[in-house]
Amino acid sequence: MTEPERPGYLPRMTRSERDQFRLLLAVALLAIGLLLMPFPGSLSVVVTRSVVSGFSEVPEVGLLSEVALSVLALAVVAALLIARPWRSHRRVPILAAVIGVPVAYVTSELAKLALAQPRPCSRWTAAVECPPPGDWSLPSNHAVLAFAAAVVVAFALRRLWLTWLAVALAIVVSAGRVMQGAHYLHDVAAGALLGIALPLALAVAAATIAQRTTFRSSPAG
Repeated sequence: MTEPERPGYLPRMTRSERDQFRLLLAVALLAIGLLLMPFPGSLSVVVTRSVVSGFSEVPEVGLLSEVALSVLALAVVAALLIARPWRSHRRVPILAAVIGVPVAYVTSELAKLALAQPRPCSRWTAAVECPPPGDWSLPSNHAVLAFAAAVVVAFALRRLWLTWLAVALAIVVSAGRVMQGAHYLHDVAAGALLGIALPLALAVAAATIAQRTTFRSSPAG
């Protein structure tokens, strides 16, 4: 007999959900790989300088990240309206993932202050006006928010193709920041890792706790 749905109960993941989880982990592992490249003077710096020089004259390249991030923000709102987590038995992981977005953002802000890495546009001519000294580069807040949004979309809608689309938009956001000269490649990699890891960890932990609590409080438990 199939287990009835109860508040807080988390059914076993479907094949599509497992594929979503693997996709997010693969992106996180790729971000770790980029971060493990030695720097300064690393491939990250070389790639960033090449990208900045190639796109410094492209009109409105600075809008690329902003537009893609805005689309992701709208996607999160739409996903939550469709999923209605306040009425869903899956509300625990969905809401935990949502909470993970500001947690990841605050963590990235603290990391910026601790690492105090200047932006690449302070070294080379870039497509946009460079932020003033003290507005540090590592990690990229845009990448944090973009990939955290992708995690929320994944948990809310549970459709692999939508998760792929959200991840692709997050990559566009990150690539745009490198093209502008606002961030190094390793900046957006660190942002992607934070944006995926913290909401995902909170969602999985919250779902596990909810499932154990429900099991213990059930008559059979």
